[in-house]
Amino acid sequence: MSGVQNNPGFGRGCGAAKARSASASARKVNGVTGSVFLTMFVGLFGITAPIAAIPLFVAATNGQSGSDRRRTALIATATYLVAAFIALFAGNAALAFFGVSSSGLRLAGMAVVAVIGWKMVNAPTVVTKGAGDGRDQHFHAASNTRVETSSDMAAPSPRSVGITPLGFPIYAGPGVLSVVIAWGSGSEPVYIGAMAAILANAAVIIALNFLATTIVRVVSVEALLVTEKLFGLVVVALAVDGMTGALLVLFPGWR
Repeated sequence: MSGVQNNPGFGRGCGAAKARSASASARKVNGVTGSVFLTMFVGLFGITAPIAAIPLFVAATNGQSGSDRRRTALIATATYLVAAFIALFAGNAALAFFGVSSSGLRLAGMAVVAVIGWKMVNAPTVVTKGAGDGRDQHFHAASNTRVETSSDMAAPSPRSVGITPLGFPIYAGPGVLSVVIAWGSGSEPVYIGAMAAILANAAVIIALNFLATTIVRVVSVEALLVTEKLFGLVVVALAVDGMTGALLVLFPGWR
């Protein structure tokens, strides 16, 4: 025993083991590694489609001053955050109340996300109602929302358009909420990774909205809306992967 205690190599081995354990803990927090967080963020970013939502933000804030546009962006992002965090922390309790299993929710939620992704792939670009009307409608397939713009309309207040339609349902739509509820349910909810992905997506939304008018001047509206189709493919792929995992949990004999 004394030989083991006095062996400096033993101490160094223990120190190295502790260092490796600490390093592994740093890389994996609450069951979420860096690669898993990246997948969560990309999925949430794809479903939200904030790049494709830039023309909708510009249309919804038409006539507002620069400061009011920034206030609208902050209110919309705050609405998205409130809805996402409520879904994350209260969704599991709602599932337990209605007797829904976490695997069933994941399967249903991923099915909803797959439908939304398919709509995003087939989303139209700018739709003009008619020559006499002269107003353009911007369609956000992920939330099934249309925003109309006109040069002669009165400037809306930041709160009137920031909460809805921008905050909900454009940024915090049914697809986003379904995914977030799934993250917070089950035997091993991934709260830290989910919060990090939600906050990172919120930072991107604010940044894009603050630069929305500049982006629209540089890039055409049609080009921005095409990105929704690209993100739609990513969303469909992630949804299929999620549905496969949920089915394997529900039917373990399929493995």
